[in-house]
Amino acid sequence: MCLSNVYQDEQSEDHLLASDVATIESDGGMVTLTDLFGRKLAVKGLLKRADLVGGVVILQVDP
Repeated sequence: MCLSNVYQDEQSEDHLLASDVATIESDGGMVTLTDLFGRKLAVKGLLKRADLVGGVVILQVDP
């Protein structure tokens, strides 16, 4: 099972948005993250980088 940590703009603990993310969906500028436990977080932004082997996803989040 591949789970990822999702960060806002850069990979640092201060920018961590969600851990153990299993699903990422994008629709109309909204990105919805769903973690291993089914918790959802929706943010306005775009995918900047996804390292699926390393389990790291970076989102460019709109202010």
